[in-house]
Amino acid sequence: MAVLLAGTVSCGGGSEPAPSGKDRSAKPAASPSAEAKSPRPKVTGLVTLAGTNFAVFDVKTGKETVDAFLPHDAKPNVWKREAFSSDWRKVVWTTGEGELFIGGYTDVGRGTGLYGKKPLRIGGRPTYSGGKPVYAQPRFGPDGTRAYFLANNETVYSADPEKPEDLRKELSLPKGTFSADDELTWDVTDAGEVVKTKAVHPRKTLEAISSDGTKTIVHTDHGWFLKEKGSSAEPKLLFEKLVTSDGKPVQVYADFGPGLDIIGWY
Repeated sequence: MAVLLAGTVSCGGGSEPAPSGKDRSAKPAASPSAEAKSPRPKVTGLVTLAGTNFAVFDVKTGKETVDAFLPHDAKPNVWKREAFSSDWRKVVWTTGEGELFIGGYTDVGRGTGLYGKKPLRIGGRPTYSGGKPVYAQPRFGPDGTRAYFLANNETVYSADPEKPEDLRKELSLPKGTFSADDELTWDVTDAGEVVKTKAVHPRKTLEAISSDGTKTIVHTDHGWFLKEKGSSAEPKLLFEKLVTSDGKPVQVYADFGPGLDIIGWY
C-alpha cells in the first residue's frame, strides 16, 4: 500500500525554472533498453495506498500479493494512479521541500519491492536570483514517456526522464494555484496536451470499479462486498478483512498517520 502525491511545499522564489543545464546531484537516467528490462510489480487486483506503502490484494481472497514502499520522504499527491507510469515500473514524487524525483521499481523477492532506490532529480537547479524552483502535483502522461508537474511560478512543466533538466513549459495557471496543492485544475489528454480543467478535490475512497464497469468492490463496517451493476440482489460478501501476506489484518482506518486509500481495481 503506498502513497505519493504532492503536499504543501514552501516557495523558494517565483523565478521560472531554467529550461536547460546540468545538476551535479542528478544521476543519469537509465537507457531505453535498460528501462525495458526493468522489473515491475504484478499489479492484478485491488491496488491501495497507505502512507508510503503500496499494496495489491487478491479480489477473491483479500490476501496481499504485492507489498512495496515509496521513498520515506515522498509527500501525499492528489494524483493517484497517474503518479505511477502506465506499466507501474516508475513513480514520480515530491518531498516536503518541493524537490522532484523519479524512480523505478526494485523487486526484492516474495512479492515485496521498493520504489525509488536510485532516485533521479528533475529540474532542481537554483535560479540566478537565488530562489529555487519547487514543485507539486507530479504525474506521468498517458504513455509514460514524460513527467508533468506544477511549479511555484504557477506553471505546469514536463520533462523527459532521459533529460531531467530539460524542462518544457506546458501551461500557465492563475496565481495561487500552487498553494492549493489538494486541488487539481489541470490534466493531460491522451494526446499529451496539458489543459485547464474545472477544479476537483480528489478524496480518499474505499471502493473500486472493475475495468469493464460492471462491478464495484465496496468496504463497509462489515467487510468488503461486491456489487453488480443493475442488479437488485444483495451485495455479495467477498471477505471480512484485507490481510497481509503473512496473514495479519490490514488497518483501514488509522488512529495515527494515513489510513487506507484505494487507487483502483486492475
